[in-house]
Amino acid sequence: MTKIVRIPFDDVLFDPEEVGELLTGCLRRRRKMRLTGAAAADDVLIVLFEDSAFAADSKIVLAPFRGQGPDEVAAEIQDRYEHGYTLRSSFRIRKQTWALYEVTAE
Repeated sequence: MTKIVRIPFDDVLFDPEEVGELLTGCLRRRRKMRLTGAAAADDVLIVLFEDSAFAADSKIVLAPFRGQGPDEVAAEIQDRYEHGYTLRSSFRIRKQTWALYEVTAE
């Protein structure tokens, strides 16, 4: 089974931490789910979860990239990876590129 969550871009801009908590909640339900991807359509972020054999012990974080060039984005992805963040998707809101990370819980 899949679960699709639609998040308006305005919500991401207003409170990305709250959106991350909402998406993390999808991972922590009684039914075991895993984040499998995300896509942007018009002014909405569409996040897909699928059934999993294992309960996720992670959280979802949304953050804008500090820089917009390929070298800056790649360096930020690498830096975050070294701190336990795995890039699951990226999307653009207006002229800003955002990342959706899954972070291993400590």
